[in-house]
Amino acid sequence: MRRLGIIAIGSLFLAQSAAANPTWSLISFTATPQDAPKILKAADKLMQSEAGQQFPGKLLLLASLADGNDPATHSFVPIYASTADREQFVAKLQADRAWDKFTKVMARRSTPASTTLYRTVKSWGELSESDTVWMTHAFQVSDPAKFLSAVETFMGSSVGREFPGQVYLSGVVAGGGPVSHVISVGYASETEMDAWLDVRNGSPAWARYLRVSQKVSTYLGGNLARQIKSWGPATLSGIMGR
Repeated sequence: MRRLGIIAIGSLFLAQSAAANPTWSLISFTATPQDAPKILKAADKLMQSEAGQQFPGKLLLLASLADGNDPATHSFVPIYASTADREQFVAKLQADRAWDKFTKVMARRSTPASTTLYRTVKSWGELSESDTVWMTHAFQVSDPAKFLSAVETFMGSSVGREFPGQVYLSGVVAGGGPVSHVISVGYASETEMDAWLDVRNGSPAWARYLRVSQKVSTYLGGNLARQIKSWGPATLSGIMGR
């Protein structure tokens, strides 16, 4: 059963999406402190392989800081500019022995937790490669258009324009359970995040956002993670086309 579970980690590169929008996955797993460095080393070897060096996107390894009762300790986040990029890379990856070696390490050193595929709808802020603290907010949305409008209105407000990081609204393509959308927020540090929340939470623009969004969505909670390492030639701004 454990080997079958590792097949889910294959969707790190193999999951499919129907649109040309930027697409990404959250592949979560549990690893002990002793095994985590071995998984990092295995990912390094994979990305240094012949196929890995042809990877067109951006791959993040995140360590969970706060995620409620979720057993996962880490997540891989592969990000592509399009499904076509992913499909072309998969063909190369499947032909390389490095992929099999990587999945064998994952089978020995980790336990799969969950896999979710997303399509990015829109982004805001400065898409900086230096942001390493990520807060992901999950929602069940009944009216995506009004929800997007609520986020856009807040980010276009005077306080929203002061936001120091980067924000992404993504819709779930597969594997999200009750979650239909997530807002991913990148910060340079936890200190920057706390300072921004103090500004945001007391603003009339945030109060207006809450009134509108609560009519068309249910907030399902947030997870906090820190980026351990990234690979790949793509930049976040390049993937988003801006």
